[in-house]
Order: sequence, then C-alpha cells, then structure tokens
Amino acid sequence: MSEVQESHGGTKLYWIFCVILCAITGLEWAIFEYREAWGVSKVMLVSSLSICSLVKFVMVVGWYMDLRYDPKILKNTFVLSLLIICGIVAGLLALML
Repeated sequence: MSEVQESHGGTKLYWIFCVILCAITGLEWAIFEYREAWGVSKVMLVSSLSICSLVKFVMVVGWYMDLRYDPKILKNTFVLSLLIICGIVAGLLALML
C-alpha cells in the first residue's frame, strides 16, 4: 500500500490536481456563460472549450488512470482515440468557418 501511495505522491498531489481541474472547469463555465458579453465567436468558443477539455482529459487519463504503469497498447489506445477526437473537432471547426 505504501508503494502505491509513494508513486502517486500522496494526498497533497491529489489536492493540487483537484484544484487545477476545478479551475479549468470554472474557466470553461465562465467562457460559456459570458461568451456574449465577452464577444466570443463560435469558433473561439469551441476552440477554447476543446482545449480546456483536452487538458483535463490528459490530466485525468495520465494521472488518475495510472496509464504510465499500464502496457503500451493501452496508452496507444487512448492516444489514438484522442487524435481521432481532435480530428473530428478540427473538421467541425473547419465547417463552421
């Protein structure tokens, strides 16, 4: 049990990740809620929300799901799915222009 706790960095690191994820979620909410007041275009809205979601996805998958300890095939599965999603979002953004 102590090996797992040491490899994860303990409770303090979980709280740091929690604060970062909450801050990114708050930023996403603010961008969506105040998009008209801030004059955010549709392309900028989708782009900024996609980037925030991508950062959260990488943080959660990379840290909480322990992918760094899993076989390479699992890492490649998540990377491939992430690249497919990025391609779909890029295509949708291109259609919006």
